[in-house]
Amino acid sequence: MKRGAYLTAALASLLLAHAGAVRAEPRLAELAYEWPADLDGCPDEAALRVAVVGRLRRDPFVRSAQRRILVRITRSNGSLVAVVSVEEAGESRGQRRIETRAGCAELASAAALAVSIAVDPVAGMGDPNDLEDAKPEPDPAPKPKPKPPPDVKLALPPAAREAQNEPFVRVAARGWAGAVPSLGAGPSLGVGFRRGAWSVALDALAVFPEKQSVAGTTRAITVGLFAAQLSPCIHAANFRGCVLLTSGALFAQGRGVAQPRSEWSWHATAGMGTGYSFFAGRFSFTPLVEVALRLETAQLSISDQLVWTTPRALAAFGVELGYSLGP
Repeated sequence: MKRGAYLTAALASLLLAHAGAVRAEPRLAELAYEWPADLDGCPDEAALRVAVVGRLRRDPFVRSAQRRILVRITRSNGSLVAVVSVEEAGESRGQRRIETRAGCAELASAAALAVSIAVDPVAGMGDPNDLEDAKPEPDPAPKPKPKPPPDVKLALPPAAREAQNEPFVRVAARGWAGAVPSLGAGPSLGVGFRRGAWSVALDALAVFPEKQSVAGTTRAITVGLFAAQLSPCIHAANFRGCVLLTSGALFAQGRGVAQPRSEWSWHATAGMGTGYSFFAGRFSFTPLVEVALRLETAQLSISDQLVWTTPRALAAFGVELGYSLGP
């Protein structure tokens, strides 16, 4: 990804650099740099200057220069964006947008390459590692003492989305085995919160009623399920693994008897699930598989005749649609 970001920046900066022909005398520029103060991993202006000086083998930055270069880093839909703008004599000479889902340090490194080429297209493509003879000249105007600059290579921090708080909502449809008599199906609706590789969600789920008949009679019992599920998860790339804790009620109603009545029994399970997510902007699509064990079983009867006993194990498979509410 880093090589791709550099190539994008280089091609874009060549377009910015065409605003003036390469001159024999050294070219100067005034640098302005803006970035969110709460964004981790972003180098400060002093580090950005050092990176550009390393490429050009000289310090091209002076205040009130005719050419002004502005680097602005922002967030946009879960990505980081750097916009490099060039002005000369008060007129815009070009602008380029660089976008990545990696860290701020990688994005700033690509922006430093774009600034170098915008100042001097030939020298800007040089090797930035040999810095012994390239030291930034002091700014002639008084300014606050800068913070110690980080490593010029701008080491990569964790991915940008892993440093952000990311609330989300989701809906799902599941097919069930063992939740109700025969096979069942039902929806769920939930909210959650993710930070880095961890997330936690709370879902309300239901399984539509299914019927279990008494052999040789018209009597039957229908059973449905309503429950809440807490699911702390760990994520690795697009995969996730979750612990599933569920509590709710099984609702049963008798059929074909003189006095039909409805009853309910406590339903509680502990289990685990896994899924693989496909992302499209803020949306995610996740096939999932879940297995669980009931903490206790229940026996459902009609007129003292046993009709159905809840199995100890149950399983579900389904699909989930999520939407991120994060920055």
